This record gives sequence, structure tokens and C-alpha cells, in this order.
Amino acid sequence: MGAIADALAAAVMVVPEAARIVYGVTDFEPGVDYRYAMRLGASLMLGWSVLLLWADRKPLERRGVLPITVFVIAGLAWAGAYAVSVGLIPLANMIPTWGLQVALVVLFLYGYFRSGREAAKQPTAEGASSLAGAAAEFLSQERFAVAGVSRAGNAPANMIFEKLEASGREVYAINPNAETVGGARCYDSLADLPERPDAVMIATHPDQAIQIARQCKGAGVPYVWFHRSIDGGSYSREAAELCTEYGALVIPGSCPMMHLEPVDIAHRCMRGVLSLTGKLPKAVDAPKD
Repeated sequence: MGAIADALAAAVMVVPEAARIVYGVTDFEPGVDYRYAMRLGASLMLGWSVLLLWADRKPLERRGVLPITVFVIAGLAWAGAYAVSVGLIPLANMIPTWGLQVALVVLFLYGYFRSGREAAKQPTAEGASSLAGAAAEFLSQERFAVAGVSRAGNAPANMIFEKLEASGREVYAINPNAETVGGARCYDSLADLPERPDAVMIATHPDQAIQIARQCKGAGVPYVWFHRSIDGGSYSREAAELCTEYGALVIPGSCPMMHLEPVDIAHRCMRGVLSLTGKLPKAVDAPKD
């Protein structure tokens, strides 16, 4: 529907006579400047039609096009408001266009969130675990190490460390640039820990993740979790592949704070939003034998 609407809008932009009929403008004689501007706009509208058709071929994987299009429609509505304010188009003639734009925005947003729910329902591949199952398995371990704790005290790693520690789990902080963080001793690397952790949480900058991944491989850590929430987080494809290759169960996103009970309201809401928008990893590959 969006692609059709954009194609029709492009036709109105290219053919001034069509614009006169649609908007009821009878005393307008378009000059070369108007025709030039409208042809530029029409080419963009046709390009967006193609983009929407492309996204429609894989609506779950390419649903990110929908919220972007909402901003485009908002810009078109604003342009229509300007045309009305300067007296170019009568208000009554613009209202149907605004109604169509509102309908498209509602449908696009509905499609975006609905596709996120549908993506979450897709079955996991054979041999893979769901995110919830992998998170439960990770959190069921006894000893943890959290890489990326900060002396500033406001990093995601700090909150994860504190939550794990408050839950009664044995947890170590990894930061080669600090002796203590929040009263807890910091270790330079996994090799410096008094014993091997069962699970490692990587919440560093992604450029540093490969170093921790190599340490995990050297220690044979069976569970590795890369923190990732709204942004790119700590995930590094190279680091994740390294951990998977040596046989670890790797969680390539999300945050333990969304799974470790009791889950606070902020992380519960964040988990819901990210789940609806498809930003959470749906499945986690089983470790290699």
C-alpha cells in the first residue's frame, strides 16, 4: 500500500495537471523551477516505492524500513501544511491527503510491531537454543567473571556485576586498569583469577572483546555472553566466532539484567521493546562438541 501511494504521489508530482485535479488548484501555472523540483521529488518517491517493495519481499527481516518511512510521511505532511499556510492548496483539499498519510503511519507502525512479534515466534533451528533457554543455562552456573567493569561505576558491566553478586553468585571483576571497583577486587585477566569461571560476561568495548574471547578460549570457559542492548554493545563477530569454534555456548546479545530475577521494571520494558522490534537474538547456536 505504501509503495502504491508513493507511486501515485510521484505521478502527481510529475504531471501538474494531475496535481490541479487532486488539490483543486485552478489558477496555478507551474514554471520550470517547479517542474525541476517536482521531478527531483518524484524520483525519490519512486525510489522509495522500490524500497518498500523490496522490504515487502522479506517483511520480517526488512521491517526496519517501516519506521524510517514514517519519518518520510511526516515530512510530506509538513510540506502539505506549508502549502495550506501560504494559500497554495485549500485546507479542505489537503485533508484527504492527510487522512491517507495518517492511515499509512498507523499501518506501518502496526506492521512493524506485528512483524517483530511474528519474528519472535519463528521456530529455532535444529540444534539451537532459545535466548531464554540459553540465558537460564548461563545463569545457572556457579562462578562468573564480568569483563568491562568501570571505575566510573555507571557502566553496564558494573550493574551486571552487582546484580550477580547480590544474587549470591560467586563473581569476579575484570579490569586491567583498576585495582578495585566498588570495593571489589579487579583482576587483569581471566588467567589471574584464583579459579576458572564457569561463565564470562563480556561488557567491554567491542574492539576489546577479542582479547577476552582469547582468554576464554585459553581457560576453556564453557559459557560466554556478549552484552548488547539498544546499540551495538560489546558484540564482536570475530570474538563470538572464536568462542563458538572452541566449543563455548555463546549468547550474542541481550543483557543478563533482562533475565536475572527479580528483573527491574526498566529492563523488563526494554526486553519487551527489543523483543517486539526484533533486536534480541532469537536463537543461540548449540556449542560444538
